[in-house]
Amino acid sequence: MKKIFLIGLLVLLSACSSKVASSGMETITDNDTKPKVELVEPYESSLLLEWHIDNMDRGDHDYETSSHPDLVVDPNDKNVKRGDVIYFKSPDFTIDSNPNFNMPEFYISRVVGLEGETVEIKNGQVFIDGKKLDTFYSAALNSGMGQEEYFEKVEPANRGEEESWKEYFATTMEPIKVEKNTVFVLGDNWWRSADSRYFGVLPMENVEGKVLGYKK
Repeated sequence: MKKIFLIGLLVLLSACSSKVASSGMETITDNDTKPKVELVEPYESSLLLEWHIDNMDRGDHDYETSSHPDLVVDPNDKNVKRGDVIYFKSPDFTIDSNPNFNMPEFYISRVVGLEGETVEIKNGQVFIDGKKLDTFYSAALNSGMGQEEYFEKVEPANRGEEESWKEYFATTMEPIKVEKNTVFVLGDNWWRSADSRYFGVLPMENVEGKVLGYKK
């Protein structure tokens, strides 16, 4: 009887696991990348970068050097992993909805998708190979706030058209395959960012270095 019970339990667990997988509930986590931008001591070869664009702002003017010290970039570290913020030469592209947009020659964004993976955005949430990416940079946010928190904390007079924000928080992007020697990048503040949603995957040859943090 005990043996039959154990077999039944294993079958049940297997069925549950299959159900979770088939329903897209599997997740990929990033427990190594921390939300806080660290203070770091520059190396002799480090680049010091002034950055005045709010594409990475999560509520504390993150990565903006008008509110924080210069950014330290390691030009010798091209071994990027998911979660890294990189400094890169901007690809040539145009945004159909904003043909007058002028992309800076160099830009910073966070690596989200790696070579061989497929990245998709559904209802404001990033998925990697069909699995939910569960981390602080994997969803549509405004200054670090999701839709519910944003509508709760920000007064209507200060947040603009409600339907436009709802549409933003439900951002969708068709699957993009990350080709060999490329990465998929996103800004942390999507609505203020020009990234792989617009120009596709980023060739690794465009990467100038890894952003390590603020200058100590």
